[in-house]
Amino acid sequence: MTATPFDSAYLHKLFATGEAAKLFTDSAEVRAMMIVLGALAKVQGASGLIPETAGKAIHRASLELQIDPGGLADDTARDGTPVPSVVASFGALMQAPEYVPYLCHETAPDDIEDSALMLRMRQVLAQADAGLTTLLDDLGAVAGGGHAPDSATRAARAGWPLLALRDELALLRQRALPVALSDADERLRAALAEALNLTDPGRGWRDDRAPLRDIAGWSARLVTALAALARPDATATPPAAALEALRPQAAALLTVVNASPEPQVARLAERLALPQLLLCANAALSRAQALATGLRSTPGGTGDAPDEARRFAKAVRSERS
Repeated sequence: MTATPFDSAYLHKLFATGEAAKLFTDSAEVRAMMIVLGALAKVQGASGLIPETAGKAIHRASLELQIDPGGLADDTARDGTPVPSVVASFGALMQAPEYVPYLCHETAPDDIEDSALMLRMRQVLAQADAGLTTLLDDLGAVAGGGHAPDSATRAARAGWPLLALRDELALLRQRALPVALSDADERLRAALAEALNLTDPGRGWRDDRAPLRDIAGWSARLVTALAALARPDATATPPAAALEALRPQAAALLTVVNASPEPQVARLAERLALPQLLLCANAALSRAQALATGLRSTPGGTGDAPDEARRFAKAVRSERS
């Protein structure tokens, strides 16, 4: 048995996470950190904080070099974060000692780590948005007519909370993806946010984990809402059983993410629980999609859909128009 089903050679399709799993690898995290280091150097060079030639060279190297994550383990155990080791490895691979002092110039490792994490969170939320939209379209089709009344009602009752969560997700993508640059000039932080396509929070948030906790909370609520689709036959099919099993798992992981007010402990708690929670949400979307596809392929009923189902189908259509 693997530590999580997402890592299992034979369970990963039962708890399928789609493309999201690729975002939670050591290589993906290191690549995101290098992107942040390169963008930071470029905007620092443009603002005169470091030589512009150094900024351009570091930015170019960040797009070309590859760091072996396995070589970061010893230093990470000592420092509690991989960033210093990533910076050291980056500098060694550049083979340009005149530029090495300008890597991560006057920037806290935590800010590099947080900005890199937000790059991946942006992709996670975009994937969730796409999956949720597809699911709602299918539930709307089931509710809109041509299916058995109980199937239409089931689709509508499961779908209403998901519509609200999709609206909430749109707001989350606007405000919960901030760049992290705590001790920098406001103009530099704004420039880095623009370079990375993140939002400028107008302040540092190194010790405030609220953006990540907001994402975690939304993800756990999504799993709970999706599980409603499984309950009529939670033990009848593997997708339904898997979806129902994910619900308490997501709730427990959210407790870990929110457990500590101490920033350094909170960071490590995020490492323990946040990736699994987000993969739970993606797996829940996958299982819910399988159930919705099953409902959609069920032989149709006769007569009009129930009023609640027709209202839901209309709401889905209006949001898509």
